[in-house]
Amino acid sequence: MMILTQVALRALVEKNAVVRRNQDVVVDTTSIGLHLDNQFTKYAPYDGEAFTPPRKMETTTTTLGEGQDIILPPNGKLLACTQEEIVLPTDKFGLVQTKGSIARGFLFAHVCDGQIDPGYRGKITLELINMSEFYYKLVPGMPIASLFLFATDTDVSAYAGRYQNSMHPTAMA
Repeated sequence: MMILTQVALRALVEKNAVVRRNQDVVVDTTSIGLHLDNQFTKYAPYDGEAFTPPRKMETTTTTLGEGQDIILPPNGKLLACTQEEIVLPTDKFGLVQTKGSIARGFLFAHVCDGQIDPGYRGKITLELINMSEFYYKLVPGMPIASLFLFATDTDVSAYAGRYQNSMHPTAMA
């Protein structure tokens, strides 16, 4: 695999492989900037039996209006998604990484599932976790992560899983 850099990333953006409604897509030297959308999903408190994931769990989703924010307390966990919509070609593979300045405050945008499979379409679900003792104000539109894209050695079958075409934070099944 080879990482795509600014020229190749801009070409993909021009082909609408990454779209950010009403705003420009941010292309850095080796990544595409990802921004927090206005939807947040939280799992309901659970004190039941241990289980093997994935499992459908009760959740609540909050959609913030213009000028609103949400507070993520210490040890808080939320699912969110990117403002950017991805239409990944079948010869590209993506990895999501928390923005450095945010990660250094022990706020993580993804912990376990940072891969974007070839052929994926939709917004990227983020696993927000606050590992600090600080209370963080999360504001829609804030930079939250970076998307690194890699060229595969050949086209592959397009992703066809349950998260395809997701436009909101998606909980485990």
